[in-house]
Amino acid sequence: MENIMEKIKRHREVIWLTLDLESGQTISRVGLWERDVYVYGCKFKVGCIGGVWTKEEYRGRGYATRLLESAIKQAWEDGCDILLVSGDRGLYRRLNCVAAAPYYLFKVSRADVENFPRGIVEPKEYCDGDLLDLVKIYQMEPVRYHRTIEHFENDMDKRYWWPLWPSWFYVKPNTYMLCYESQSLTYVVVQPSTQEGLKGKTVALCEYAGSRSAIIEAMPWIFKKYGIEKLLVWVSPFDLEFKYLLKKMGLKPEVEDLPGHTIRMIDFQRLCGRLQPYFEVHLGFRDVELLNFRQENDVFTVEFKNQRLHFDSRMVVRLVFGSVEEPLKIPKNGELATILKKIFPIPFPWPGLEAF
Repeated sequence: MENIMEKIKRHREVIWLTLDLESGQTISRVGLWERDVYVYGCKFKVGCIGGVWTKEEYRGRGYATRLLESAIKQAWEDGCDILLVSGDRGLYRRLNCVAAAPYYLFKVSRADVENFPRGIVEPKEYCDGDLLDLVKIYQMEPVRYHRTIEHFENDMDKRYWWPLWPSWFYVKPNTYMLCYESQSLTYVVVQPSTQEGLKGKTVALCEYAGSRSAIIEAMPWIFKKYGIEKLLVWVSPFDLEFKYLLKKMGLKPEVEDLPGHTIRMIDFQRLCGRLQPYFEVHLGFRDVELLNFRQENDVFTVEFKNQRLHFDSRMVVRLVFGSVEEPLKIPKNGELATILKKIFPIPFPWPGLEAF
């Protein structure tokens, strides 16, 4: 039997963990992309998992599990606090990845946009000269990934400003700037569906930043440009303005956990330490000083004064980010229970084009 070696290879920002035969043939791999996230000024780190694959004749031997465990260890050593996995399957669930971070899905129809306001915003296709405007617009988002200007550039193909394009329909997106009096207010990234039955009929607004009112005004233009029947828009529950504007138009959303992804906690104590300024805003300095977070193996503990609550690795993800699939039931009484309801769940950014 040939020997199997585990290797770590870096390509640009992606860390590839592979199992290779002595011959050099790769039989299993996992990709890890480490990203910083900002939530209202607090920064924590996310390890994004994708590209999980095992050669067909080697499946069922636990190789992908071995690599995922190595990726989790690598992410922890690199300072990642949580793991965001592209996909939801038994392999990930067995490693304590769960569905979490609810989002609203608005399905906008052609009939709906007949009542939308026709503003004076001017949509135009993105070009290289818009790069700095686009970066500035994204930077103003209060919940976002950390992106440098290089993240919005594409060395391989200048027609597209993003080097990766998985998002919702896994096809290359189209990016548009929404302008008023020559000033860029917003950008939107639109992906047409290639799925059977949806092709030519549905597009997804897979990423956006900037003025939400401008996006509403541009929706009739999107329908006309693509000749579609339906537009899919995902909105964070914390995005009160966008949610209000869409509901004002008579739309009723569906609520679901972050679609196509699962989340695992890596370092609860470190994450909560990085979120301390966020907690202070909600609780004040005195209560935060009395709040303690601990993690020992699969037991996650929160303490306040003489009160204590324990969570397992699945429950703690649902505590921090919320969950539609299996909402966490926090005790109704006690100061600690009241505090947890004030600070959790926290927002999580829509992966959009940041998805692996």
